[in-house]
Amino acid sequence: MTKEVLTVTTINGKFAKRGDDKISVFDNSLLYAEGIFETFLAVDNNIIFLKEHLKRLARGAKMMGLTIPVSQEKLTAWMLKTIKAHPDRIKKLRLTITSGEAARWVGVQGKPQVILSASPHTMPTKSFKVDVSEFKIDQDSEFRRIKTISYAIHAVALKLAKKRKCDDALLLNEKNQVAEVTSANIFWVKKNKIYTPPISAGCLEGITRNILIREAKKLGMQVIEKNCTLKTLFKADEVFITSSLKFVLPISKIKFEKKTYALAEGNTASTLYQRFAKLSGLK
Repeated sequence: MTKEVLTVTTINGKFAKRGDDKISVFDNSLLYAEGIFETFLAVDNNIIFLKEHLKRLARGAKMMGLTIPVSQEKLTAWMLKTIKAHPDRIKKLRLTITSGEAARWVGVQGKPQVILSASPHTMPTKSFKVDVSEFKIDQDSEFRRIKTISYAIHAVALKLAKKRKCDDALLLNEKNQVAEVTSANIFWVKKNKIYTPPISAGCLEGITRNILIREAKKLGMQVIEKNCTLKTLFKADEVFITSSLKFVLPISKIKFEKKTYALAEGNTASTLYQRFAKLSGLK
């Protein structure tokens, strides 16, 4: 495998060259966005927080009535096969499980397709500027609890944020409470206490989010789940986001309507980032 290869893809455990990496146009994942996915960080061919990701994957599959077509052991072997074929030290791995091809809209499970793609990844280091999206998410939907491929709101919100010269979009729920950004969970710091929206606010139960809560407590930091409005973020001592491909990253600006709010950057985010770097072997 040469250094020129930017993406390595396997479908059902078999390598697929660019142009041959195809599934049926009648797969229900395309027709009805019926499928699940996970995104992993790999460092030195180790998949970071693998167990936690696979547990969430299984939970999502169960909720959707989607059969994962291979055992967890075989799926892990396919994942390792894919990342080891990519030459970079740090890479991201996207796992997608489709619902398969079936007669249209009859509620019948087709043959799921397991798609894995490994590509280069650089951990972001610059703080983010986020745009408050006009799109609202339904905090009461059970599908907010799992990682499905139905990401239309997130995709459009991110696209608009980029057009507005921002790095990501901040999503509120229908109660105008802060939920998440399109690619990460959100935290804020006030008077040395760390806060984050509860899952009931409509945010995804992020793997990095859960591990941060655990590791912060080990460091003697207090973490509180609490609903908040934009006004709370504007007055926070520090705001940061967490995800598998970022770990911990500060937010320095929030753009809302026609005004941009500048936020202070503190030491909490950098301290927690170093903790994740050590856990993952990134350093």
